[in-house]
Amino acid sequence: MAKCKEKEYEVTEGNVFADLGLDQPEELLARSKLLTEVCKLIRSSKRTQKEIAAELGITQSKVSLLMKGRLSAFSTETLMHYLSLLGCNVDIRIQKPRLRSEILKRKGRIAVR
Repeated sequence: MAKCKEKEYEVTEGNVFADLGLDQPEELLARSKLLTEVCKLIRSSKRTQKEIAAELGITQSKVSLLMKGRLSAFSTETLMHYLSLLGCNVDIRIQKPRLRSEILKRKGRIAVR
């Protein structure tokens, strides 16, 4: 445990959502990475929030929520849709268990790379 101005904190290299004990931490981390990519693209476009809103078919206030990182305001599907509208190819790859006996034996993982 490290100390910072008399307060203890822990540095981890894993999933912060899991560290916080939140439900579905892998899904939250994946959605967070998608949101981060959307924000990077919007910033690099050098367009106003109003212009981006028109391109995405949403309100300027929704763009503001995106830029503030309001994860709870957007589903994974919505973020993938925005990425496609911003010119990205979004690929989803499913790797099935090799054997039928492996189905439901362990939980798979969700990741954004």
